Amino acid sequence: MRGLMVDPASAIAEPDSAEPLQCGQLDWADSSSVAGVADSVVDLLRTVRRAKARLLAATGNDVESVTQVLLRTVAAEGPIRASALAVSVHSDLSTVSRQTAALVAGGLLERRADPVDGRASLLAVTEAGQAVLSEHGQARAAFFAQVLDGWDPQELDQFARLLQRFTAAYDHTHTAWMAGPIPGHPTESPDPEGAIV
Repeated sequence: MRGLMVDPASAIAEPDSAEPLQCGQLDWADSSSVAGVADSVVDLLRTVRRAKARLLAATGNDVESVTQVLLRTVAAEGPIRASALAVSVHSDLSTVSRQTAALVAGGLLERRADPVDGRASLLAVTEAGQAVLSEHGQARAAFFAQVLDGWDPQELDQFARLLQRFTAAYDHTHTAWMAGPIPGHPTESPDPEGAIV
């Protein structure tokens, strides 16, 4: 595991399941606390982007990031068809097919016959793929252990709960804004980098 670089984008773990926040009484237009959270999120995204740029400069490509996203998704949702995988990772089928073909050739994924439709195949993570996921998970844990050094267990538990809650609410709200205007709110979808696009 020594020397394994952690992609800062894939290192940010997504919660397995969390209920979206319900709309409350928070006055979003006047709250300096809300502005502080928004500014902090923008700062976090910029920091992750800078870290990813450093990683790409060091490795010369983004294969590791793509590999981790695809492997983790197949491990969590698989066995899965390539078309469903493409939807899950928000990519087009031709790109995912090319990427998964490389992972199959590398022994990290395997194709299995679809028991429902014999003409189709399902992608599944191999033992070698599980080993890669495990190694990356250990590297990610070591990275975040350094990031969170000095936090006490109560702070960590509270931060994890609040971050999961925030992430679920962010996704829920952004999805709703993309679907159509919300009364009393701007009609445009918010750009997480801080602008309204």
